[in-house]
Amino acid sequence: MIERTFLGVGIVLGVVLAGCEPASTPTLESASSAVEETVAAVASPGPTPTATGEVVARFAGRVMTEDDLVAELQRLPSRTRRMMDENGRALFIENYILNDLLYEEGVRQQIDQDPLIRRQIAEMNRRLVVQMLVKKLQEVSAPTEVEIEAFYENNRKLYSTATMRARHILVREEALAKDLRRKLEEDPDSFADLAKEHSIDTASARKGGDLGFFGRGRMVPEFEAAAFVLHEPGETSDVVKTQYGYHIIRLEEWRPGEEKPLDQVRGQIKSKLRQEAVQRRTQDLYEELREKADIQIDSEAVERIAASIPEPPPGTESVPFHGGSH
Repeated sequence: MIERTFLGVGIVLGVVLAGCEPASTPTLESASSAVEETVAAVASPGPTPTATGEVVARFAGRVMTEDDLVAELQRLPSRTRRMMDENGRALFIENYILNDLLYEEGVRQQIDQDPLIRRQIAEMNRRLVVQMLVKKLQEVSAPTEVEIEAFYENNRKLYSTATMRARHILVREEALAKDLRRKLEEDPDSFADLAKEHSIDTASARKGGDLGFFGRGRMVPEFEAAAFVLHEPGETSDVVKTQYGYHIIRLEEWRPGEEKPLDQVRGQIKSKLRQEAVQRRTQDLYEELREKADIQIDSEAVERIAASIPEPPPGTESVPFHGGSH
C-alpha cells in the first residue's frame, strides 16, 4: 500500500540508530546515511495473509511470520543487518508493528482521504510509472560483433592517441555566436582577435582562444564531437552549444597518434552502440507521442499567469541543499 510510505520514517530511523549502534552524539552525515539506508523499509506492505513459516509475532489478531520477517530484513542494506543485535531486531519488529498500527489508526481517522495525501500518492504513482517506462526503453538488444567491428572500421580515428590543437570563442548568447561566425566567414584570419574581444573563457581568450593540444576525453562531449570532425588546419566549426555556452572552434594542428586495437576498445564501442540504440528508441517514442498529442501551448497565457504569481515574503523560501563536494 503506497500510503504507508508516508508513515514512520522517524520511528524507523530511531529504532535502527538506537538498536544497532553504540551510544554517541549523532551527526548530520550519520543521520542522513541512516535515512538513505532505511527508507526502503518504510514502504513495506505489512504482513501478508498468505505468508508462511514460523510465527514470530502476534498483534491485533494478526501474525507476522518467518517469511514476513525475512522479507522485511532483506529490504535493509546488508551493513545495517550486520550491525543489528538481538535487541535491535526485536526493536525493528516492534517498530514495524507500530508502523502498521499507526497506518490503520490513520485510516480509521480518514487521514488517508486527506486531499494533500491523495495528491502526493497520485504524484508518486505518476513518477513511478514514468520511471518504469523509461527503464523499459533501455531494454535494447546488445550490439552484435558484426556491428561492433563495422563501427570500429568506420571510426578508427575516434580510437587513437591523436591530439589536436584548437582555438575557440565562447559566448553566452547564441545570437552573438552566430554573428561572430558570419564575421569569420568574411575574415577567417580574425579568429584570434575576435576571441580576445568576445570570449568569456578568459584563460584562452588572452591567447586568442588557443586551447593547446588535447586528446579525446578531455572536453565535454558536444565540444569534442564538433572538434574532432575538423580535418584541415584553419577549418572552423559551426556554433556548438554546451553547458558553458556557445562555442566556435577552429582547428590549428593535428598531431598524429597510434590507433588502438579493437580488443582494447570493444567495450567502449559496445556501450556507445547500446546508448545510441536507447536514444533512438526513446526519441522515436517522444516524437510519436508529440505527434499524437497535437500539443498547442498558449505562450501569452503562460507568461501572463506566471507573472501573476506573487513572490513569497522575504525569508520564507527554502534554500535547496546540495550535498557533496564540488
